[in-house]
Amino acid sequence: MHSSESGFAFILRQRWLILIVSMVFLAVAGYGIGFLTVKTDYRYFFKQDNPLIVSHDRLYDTYTAAETAMIILAPKNGDVFTKQTLTQISDMSQELWTTPFSVRVDSLANFQRTFSEDDTLTVVDLIPDPEQLSQSEIEEIKQVALNEEELVGRIVSETGHVTGIVTSFRLPGEAPTEFTDSALAVREIADKYRQLYPDTDIHITGMLMANQAGIDVIIEDSQVLAPLMGLVIVVLLALLFRSILATFATVIIILYSLIAAVGLAGWVGYFFSGPSSSAPIVIITIAVADCVHVLISFFHATSQGKTKDEAILESLAVNRTPVIITSITTAIGFLSMNFSEIPPFHILGNVVAAGVVIACIISLTLLPALISILPISPRKKRTSEGTFMTPLATHVMAYRRPYFYGMMALTVAMAWFAQTNQVNDQFAKYFDHTVDFRRSTDFASENLSSVHNISFSVKSDYEGGVYNPEHLKQLDALVEMLRQHPDVIQVQALTDTFKRLNRTMHGEQAEWYRVPDDRELAAQYFLLYELNLPFGLDANHQVSFDKTESKILVTLKELSTNEMLATEKNLEGVFEQHFPQLEYYKSGVMLMFSHAGVSNAHAMIKGTVGALILMSIVIGLSLKSTKYGLVSFVANVFPAILAFGVWGIVFGEVGMSVAISIGMTLGIVVDNTVHLLSKYKRGMAANGQQVEKAIEYAFSHVGIALLVCNVVLIAGFAILSQSHFFLNSHMGYFTAMTFILALVVDFLLLPPILAWVDRRSSASTKPSAVLSMD
Repeated sequence: MHSSESGFAFILRQRWLILIVSMVFLAVAGYGIGFLTVKTDYRYFFKQDNPLIVSHDRLYDTYTAAETAMIILAPKNGDVFTKQTLTQISDMSQELWTTPFSVRVDSLANFQRTFSEDDTLTVVDLIPDPEQLSQSEIEEIKQVALNEEELVGRIVSETGHVTGIVTSFRLPGEAPTEFTDSALAVREIADKYRQLYPDTDIHITGMLMANQAGIDVIIEDSQVLAPLMGLVIVVLLALLFRSILATFATVIIILYSLIAAVGLAGWVGYFFSGPSSSAPIVIITIAVADCVHVLISFFHATSQGKTKDEAILESLAVNRTPVIITSITTAIGFLSMNFSEIPPFHILGNVVAAGVVIACIISLTLLPALISILPISPRKKRTSEGTFMTPLATHVMAYRRPYFYGMMALTVAMAWFAQTNQVNDQFAKYFDHTVDFRRSTDFASENLSSVHNISFSVKSDYEGGVYNPEHLKQLDALVEMLRQHPDVIQVQALTDTFKRLNRTMHGEQAEWYRVPDDRELAAQYFLLYELNLPFGLDANHQVSFDKTESKILVTLKELSTNEMLATEKNLEGVFEQHFPQLEYYKSGVMLMFSHAGVSNAHAMIKGTVGALILMSIVIGLSLKSTKYGLVSFVANVFPAILAFGVWGIVFGEVGMSVAISIGMTLGIVVDNTVHLLSKYKRGMAANGQQVEKAIEYAFSHVGIALLVCNVVLIAGFAILSQSHFFLNSHMGYFTAMTFILALVVDFLLLPPILAWVDRRSSASTKPSAVLSMD
């Protein structure tokens, strides 16, 4: 018995002990699942010291800043200003106040219209009692609404064909279901009024609903696509192994790795949200790869006449080094996610790294113990060492020059297309058109408003400084400049309220629609206004309690990440060039995601390159060969270049979904390379350093395992690509495509490269022009 094989003999002798110890560890680790939490708040996507999240929280504390849901009413007759629709608006506005955690409702119904008589300010609802309105009163309401800057582009469209009801929520953050409770309450009200008013189309958008849409599709994928993906993997493994018990053993290892890793995450206090929710899929991927290699080698050994125990030991001896190497390198790849700007990526990387290590250990201990215990039938003895992969090896070696130059030319071409990819995302379009939020958001962007906005809080010099006429004039000039930006839909600012109050107190004369010239007068106007506001509609959504600062809410068109960042820079330029004396801070959810998306994509790409270099060093040291380390780098990089090239042709944008996929695919790509190089090196030693024989040996001993593993995973991720959530569907597309390209590189490019680097040793045993790449 080979020394490396005898080293694993204790596994067979102590197989029941290994099984018991493994189950005890699983029970302890798995218990941690009970401590695992799922957090849906988008704030968890950002580090707490992120300047934008700091500004966001500061705005949240200063104003009635809150999560919003917008219900959009689109009467089929194209006119909002009818008694029926105005009644619907009024009734829905009242009912939305009852939703959990709601703090404010803004609509045409409760817009505060101002009147003055004998220097007395009166503030009333724009629509006091819709059922009692006459046609002339409705026309007056329409004229007021369509000429009010505070309403047009936010609450009502310019033509009056659609209107919105904006509900603001302030979530205390005490329960994980707060987002869902509020969102479902809004949906319930919308569904009720769809039944009551069938002649009005109702759409729901806003950041609260975006958050809930993400939860919905993740739940749907976990309930439908993930189980279907798992089923396909199991069925394909059963067909390829031709053994129910071998498939059962594989499923045990997969579930073990998954439960243990997720349980440990619970023990250390991790939570799942967004990207980190894909950790189970990645762990399944790695565990499948380890099991396939061990089992295929086991069946190959039994087909050569080895007994069951001998086959187990030979499989462990053959796969020990490559499985350990791939596990180390894969763990390195995922641990590099800690350089990401998005904390859920840290959790994803750490949980998967733990799963990789666990899968490695139990694949080399529990799996062989299970194979020994279960009555798995050996394969029928074959008279030949070869498999159907052997002719492929012979063919590739015979035509290695065309394959080498062809693959190099293809890689260069794809490298050009790869660099055309832009680091970009469109978060509002993370869902396909089957998702109601996507359809509603598209409708809102085309007809009224969008979920893209930036809030600027502008500070004055002292408490009560917002009443300073000079400050108000600067603020008013700033707002007018912001409104001129082509990407701006609407700007809501305190100055509009002051201008409206000033006009009202001067008999609604148009020339008085300007900010007051006197500080005391401005303060008096605003005090009267605040005293007349109904409960729930105070002015704190625009001005701080101490009247030191006020908020400018800039609503933007639907923008991509790069467009959002460019617009942010342009708007900041207005401050810097024209109002350098104004101190401000800013935030916005889409703005935060835009910054995080771009910085994260760059960090992930850089981290992946660093991980690839480190992996190649580990491979070179493990195989005791610098040249094989360099070869592994090429074999690992080329699939990524090809994949990004195809992605550049088809999509042209690299976002968060691809960032997740990079680490996921890297593990299998490296796995393929390590196993081929390991078997190739054994083949070189067994065949007198003859490259052709070594390639045939590698293909016959590991080619089927690579093919089986990748076919199973490609099928699984092809199913995941059918998700309605682009974060998952793009991950499925990119991952499946990369696995296909990795097989192409390993089977068609790697053999010619090995022939080239080993041409001298090959020539010393079999001098032939065919064996040279020169």
